Amino acid sequence: MKHKLTLLPLLALFPLAAQAHVQWFVKPEEMKDVALPLDATSIWLSAGVLACVLAAILLTRYSGVFSITGKLVSRIPPVDHRLYLVYFMALIDTFLVMILLQGGFLAPNLILPVSLLPVGVFLQAVIVVCSSFSMALAGVAVLFTTGVVLSVFTPISVNYVFELGAIGIFMILNGPVISRADQWALSADKAEQRWKLSVRILRIGIGLQLVVLALTEKLINPGLGLVFVEMYPFYNFFPALGLEQVSNLHFVYFIGIAELALGGMLALGIACRIVLAALAVAFTTTAIIHGLHEILGHLPIFAAAVILLLECVNEPAKAAKAEARETKNRTRERSETRERSGTREKNIRAVRKTKRPATRKKRPAVQTDPQYTTIVNEHTDQPRARHG
Repeated sequence: MKHKLTLLPLLALFPLAAQAHVQWFVKPEEMKDVALPLDATSIWLSAGVLACVLAAILLTRYSGVFSITGKLVSRIPPVDHRLYLVYFMALIDTFLVMILLQGGFLAPNLILPVSLLPVGVFLQAVIVVCSSFSMALAGVAVLFTTGVVLSVFTPISVNYVFELGAIGIFMILNGPVISRADQWALSADKAEQRWKLSVRILRIGIGLQLVVLALTEKLINPGLGLVFVEMYPFYNFFPALGLEQVSNLHFVYFIGIAELALGGMLALGIACRIVLAALAVAFTTTAIIHGLHEILGHLPIFAAAVILLLECVNEPAKAAKAEARETKNRTRERSETRERSGTREKNIRAVRKTKRPATRKKRPAVQTDPQYTTIVNEHTDQPRARHG
């Protein structure tokens, strides 16, 4: 049992293979009325996830110790942002067109009423058409459509609002980079600042969506996740490792806390590259298992994940490096100041030694005649004789 528990920290990143949207496969009426177990198995499952979180934080914090980990964690590849945006919009447009052909509305499980079906088709078509000449205008249409989702699909819309909102803002901020029609509204001079802001917003939006999915589909409503795992029992890999005490309900709990931890870390900017690498493995695995249905639903996530994986440096590592760089600069400035002060004092001393002050010539002493002095003293009261 002891050697099996040591495998848990390494396996904590892999249950995310079951991170497919549960509600795409399980209807709300199929949910079972169950409660999450709170026993020794749940405790060491939680400890395993916590160990992985701490390992990711430490690896991020001390990534500069080894050059390889430093490059993997905090190096941004020199890729033109326009390539990212063309890729991003291509996947978003493909997603919307495929959803339109299937009669859906932004997600496989969002089915509009028949009376609102033309509205949904029109809104998605507007996004696709606007993206051909104005990325920012398409982003505005995405935000407006997100508002429609909030008003029509009240409880379930929370699973998509953070993702769609972040994508819409990302499109608005980066419109002038690839769309000339957007340059009249947003200046091209601050494109770099807007890019950094948009990537941060996209990261936070995707992270919050993962947190919401962990809560609504696993931790708060474990009956949804349980039905999904019973439909696909191969996801629970623990019995295959000899850990028979990990039931399907334990596995739902495991998935929930792992997804909650990763979403929170991504939203807070902690160990971004490690979290995104785990998410990439998760979504790739579910795409292979579930096929086109899963790929289609996650196209916006794929569009955002590639940009975040390449552009999101680890903020704690970046802050630590900046602090170390600043400390090093201050130390170097102090040493240079001391060197300049020491050199100046040496020069002053050298000049004082080589340059001697000029000596004044002494005036000859005046020899006074005692007899003349006496005569003068004697006749001081007499009037001077006038000549001529």
